[in-house]
Amino acid sequence: MSTVVATDLDGTVIFSEKAMSHGPVRPADEDLVPVDVDGDRVYAYMTTTVVRQWTDLAGAGVVIPATTRSVEQYRRLRLPGQRPPSAVVCNGARLLVGDESDAAWERRVRQRLAAGGASFDTVWREAQRWREQRGFDAVRAVEDFFIYLTVKQREPWLSAFAEEAADWGRINGWRVSLQGRKLYLLPTGLDKAAAVAHAAERLGADRVVAGGDSLLDADMLRAAHAAIRPAHGELHLTGFTSPHCLTTASAGAAAGDEILEWYVAQTGDGRP
Repeated sequence: MSTVVATDLDGTVIFSEKAMSHGPVRPADEDLVPVDVDGDRVYAYMTTTVVRQWTDLAGAGVVIPATTRSVEQYRRLRLPGQRPPSAVVCNGARLLVGDESDAAWERRVRQRLAAGGASFDTVWREAQRWREQRGFDAVRAVEDFFIYLTVKQREPWLSAFAEEAADWGRINGWRVSLQGRKLYLLPTGLDKAAAVAHAAERLGADRVVAGGDSLLDADMLRAAHAAIRPAHGELHLTGFTSPHCLTTASAGAAAGDEILEWYVAQTGDGRP
């Protein structure tokens, strides 16, 4: 039985300075490796423990990154070791095979999205209205797949508004996910789980283990044969549970160490 690891990235195995603050202790500088760098700015790190174990898993060709990042944001990452053979990006809208987007998968996604829910243009206009009326700093599109709004600083009003936006989204066939300073708006038919299943099939795997911290990871965790989530993030705040999903003992970057150790155990000879 061959196993692949479908893993969210940000807040699960790579951490910004803010995400590391979820844990009781920030790792020492010498235990952090920059992996998301743009110019002279470092956006995110892996711990040295994660780097070592990720390198081993990547060398075995069993890692499938599954991220909401755009293609450009994903390609910017300096992931250690061998480049994963497949990566799910844009929350499942694109499947990278090697470094190229799988055109057949994109056609399937676009056909599915065209069959239900409000159009991208309709939601874009609504998001622009929210930006003007609600005090968002910016509104951005990830290609023409989904949208997110940002604030400079998260304040109490944002959580309340996210609930309002979610009600609007349900009526229009879109879902809403609040992650830090970002409010994501995605078509309900756009999900990592389907793309992960397709990627695993391409790799000839018959078992998928998964990890993630966001509500956008929930379906992927439920669909996996075994799963893990950190003791922080949206899933933790909402009390997400699933019979086959574990929760780390630690939060912050230390949770990432636990998650990689679990991935290694799940893909080794001694896994349950």
